[in-house]
Amino acid sequence: MITVNELVKKVRRLVNESDKDASLSLVTSGLRSLDDSIKALLPQAVALVQKQKSRAGEQVNVKHLYPITVNVADNGDGAGSMPLPDDYVGPVAVQLEGWKRPVTTVCDEASPEAIRQKSPFLRAGCCNPVCVESTGPEGKRMMLLYPLVSAGSKIEIFAYEATFNVDNGLLKCTAPMADAVAYTCAALLYNMFERYDAANAFMSLANALCNNIKMERK
Repeated sequence: MITVNELVKKVRRLVNESDKDASLSLVTSGLRSLDDSIKALLPQAVALVQKQKSRAGEQVNVKHLYPITVNVADNGDGAGSMPLPDDYVGPVAVQLEGWKRPVTTVCDEASPEAIRQKSPFLRAGCCNPVCVESTGPEGKRMMLLYPLVSAGSKIEIFAYEATFNVDNGLLKCTAPMADAVAYTCAALLYNMFERYDAANAFMSLANALCNNIKMERK
């Protein structure tokens, strides 16, 4: 985990501000004002990196919840269902009791893969399970898990990328993506102060990290 204070210092270093600076190059009323601005931008920075990253295996703000009891879906199509946490952004790994391997990607309920799960002849098995993101009757986001081996099964693994919570800091995160969050936050900060050239430069560095592009800072 990276604390919020550590993230703030990381971003401040990127914009050439240190703890002992008496004067700020950015238009702020003081160091505390700058820190508050960075903290306010961190949730947006994390969300942007979570959306933009395409490097396999990279993770941003990962939470683990287990075990979780799974209820049989009422539609009788052989799936288990569970409500998704309010801070859920995307999957990292999901494994239901009885499955031979975890699932790392989740299908949309309108996708061909999700539609195939409605058929008992085409439905996924324990060696190649499928997870589908859906919406419950009250508008609550749900995850359908195919196949459900037995009623009352538990989730053995449930790890997901979560929205950023300032009180918790940046949870499990790979090093390149932690750097990408700092660069993105610096870009947003410069953008706020209408320093667009600097903002674009930092955003380019963040995008390079998210997409495994080799770049050199000038």
